[in-house]
Amino acid sequence: MSSTKSQLISQPFKMENTQMIRETARKFPRPNFISFDLFGTLYVPKKPVPQQYYEIAYHEFGINKSIQSIEEEFPIVYDEMLQSYPNYGKGHPKFDNCDSWWKELIIRLFQLDRHDDQALALCHRLIHHFTSEEAYSVYDDVVPTLQALQKQGVKLIVASNSDPRALTILESLKIKQYFHCSEHFHCSGVFLSYDSDYSKPTKAFFDEIALVEYRAHVDANYRSKNYPPGDFLSDCWHVGDSYNNDYIGAVRAGWNGVLLDRNHTSEFFKNVRKPQNDGCFLNENPETKRDGQTGNEMLILANNRVVITKLTQLLDIFKL
Repeated sequence: MSSTKSQLISQPFKMENTQMIRETARKFPRPNFISFDLFGTLYVPKKPVPQQYYEIAYHEFGINKSIQSIEEEFPIVYDEMLQSYPNYGKGHPKFDNCDSWWKELIIRLFQLDRHDDQALALCHRLIHHFTSEEAYSVYDDVVPTLQALQKQGVKLIVASNSDPRALTILESLKIKQYFHCSEHFHCSGVFLSYDSDYSKPTKAFFDEIALVEYRAHVDANYRSKNYPPGDFLSDCWHVGDSYNNDYIGAVRAGWNGVLLDRNHTSEFFKNVRKPQNDGCFLNENPETKRDGQTGNEMLILANNRVVITKLTQLLDIFKL
């Protein structure tokens, strides 16, 4: 049977292993940039998505498909669409743009006649609804955090498995200006899987972003002796609510991963480990800090792994 130490080396991302690692209590260096996931990190549906689908379809178009059936069938139809037409239909002759992809999903979900005027009107209404503040709201801690980081000169970017509708959502929610966006929707600080050949959690997705930022702010030829690309990665940060896509994806790419666990639902808060005496443990337990104002916990697991419960705790990480 392998020892706990060898498990830490061969399986560093297993929950019981990552909880035990902590190398230093020093504050973290100033980040080169902080990237953010979108859905579930910066904004959230005002009502459950199936409920919003139901209310618009029924109250505005008289289409009576129950919330339960929408909730059950939407993931199935969504997965089928992604399997048949990956990346929201980009490059497929059947779709002119991502809106066409979503229209097809809606038609399949509600089993509509794609040539019916009412069906097309429902598609247009739902697509518009879910690219606006009608559907989403920004978490209370988002704007104060982004404002404070921006004031300190920290570059903020978006790294999301999304299609271009994300830009419209950011504008509608009035947070687009934090991510280097012009009036014409050119956003140098927004990286979407739709525009890439890759998506989270692949290392290639994170590598593309890091290379763009390194070339723009350090050395376009990757030849800097004072700040080589490997060192640059150690000060790149990504924040998101998905353990696999955001936290693990970032760490495996050589970045620092921050898991945003607003509701304390991750295993990090569920499992309380007993102290261990193995020499490979650098600390008995992860370093736990509490937000002085709210009492919410922040877990510092290692030099490149942090779990927070509010975005404002990012300011504590860097002492900003």
